[in-house]
Amino acid sequence: MRTKFALIGCGGMGFRHLLGYIEYLRHDKNLDLVALVDFNEKSSSFLSDQYYEYTGKRLDIFKNYNELITSNISLDSVDIATTNDTHHEISSWAMKQGLHVMCEKPVALSIKLANELIDIQNKSGKKFAVFENFRRDPINRFTKFIIDSEKFGEVLYAYDFESSFSHGKVMHGTGWRAKKNKGGGIVLDAGIHNADLLLYFLGPVKFVNGQSKILLPQRKLITMEESNHNLKKFYGHRIEDYESSISINQDAVDTVICSIVFESGALGSVLISDAIPNLKFNESWIYGSKMSLKRSNSRSGKLISLRINEKNYEGEKLFDLFPNFELDLSTQQVFGNFDYSGFDISFEDYDKKLIALEYLDFINSIKIDSNPEVGIIEGISSLTLAYSFIESGYVEGQIDLNKFSKIADQKYLE
Repeated sequence: MRTKFALIGCGGMGFRHLLGYIEYLRHDKNLDLVALVDFNEKSSSFLSDQYYEYTGKRLDIFKNYNELITSNISLDSVDIATTNDTHHEISSWAMKQGLHVMCEKPVALSIKLANELIDIQNKSGKKFAVFENFRRDPINRFTKFIIDSEKFGEVLYAYDFESSFSHGKVMHGTGWRAKKNKGGGIVLDAGIHNADLLLYFLGPVKFVNGQSKILLPQRKLITMEESNHNLKKFYGHRIEDYESSISINQDAVDTVICSIVFESGALGSVLISDAIPNLKFNESWIYGSKMSLKRSNSRSGKLISLRINEKNYEGEKLFDLFPNFELDLSTQQVFGNFDYSGFDISFEDYDKKLIALEYLDFINSIKIDSNPEVGIIEGISSLTLAYSFIESGYVEGQIDLNKFSKIADQKYLE
């Protein structure tokens, strides 16, 4: 029997989920989309039309999740692609209704709310998958394989620097992304990807020390079409909650500079910002005792490079060093065999393939009664690390991640 689900949230992220689901259908049919939910009917109608164009099937449309549940539509799960501040509320409601949950990152707006979900899930017995797509990139799977190998040696140090000057624009042209009470700001909304990858590659973090600032408090709200953003194809239909082309006050942190101590003893440095003029820099390295690895940007398809004894190794030379690497079966289904020259795929296709993998992982967890790769616990870990980057600056001191992951109040969110 197919697992029926409703997609809640039909904005830009919801559209990306829909395209990812259509890609998923090329590989598996056990997950069945039956309904769309959004209080903006224009947004949900747009997604419905797109789905009909691809499949010839019409979807039921509802304005909110209460309307969805009282409709008596047959439903097994929900896929939440709403604003960050609503994730906890909707996922809690869904599990109490006896539904499995797929939820966009972050798992909740605060660490306290995220921890509440553990007890709700335990009582419900339902699956909960956090949609964290970057780790599923085939290049990142290869990166993980190398770091875990004996050839790499002991991990000593890593740095992850990402600065993309916004020229005073709000991230993605969506007003809520300027507001901390909506879960906005590049450090949380995008930096949670950085946090998840650091944890995926290097394991748990023990301490964080850093500075956090709002360097650009006044932002311009312009459309992604105007800014020519690489995600513009996904967000053109969405309805903005804030008036377009106005100045908006940003109270979400836009810059962090941190040092990290991992539980393994490895050290790390992190820079995340979209507010430093003329600093456009995206580079990440992981240094082992036997070799160093330069990471590539997720969703770029570009392969990593290695440095050993002052010599660089790229492309087919990597095959000579690691000839036994294979992608897992689901990733092979979607991307094909691993290509040591990289993946020449458009950004739009890359994006939907990674989301398709998230759907495959979720439905597989139901079929074989296993945990999704990224569940509530993993979601809390990346949320805690991303928030620790910010919180360290607010308390002007060191953050103990073990204690912080159980915290009831965050200075930043007061």
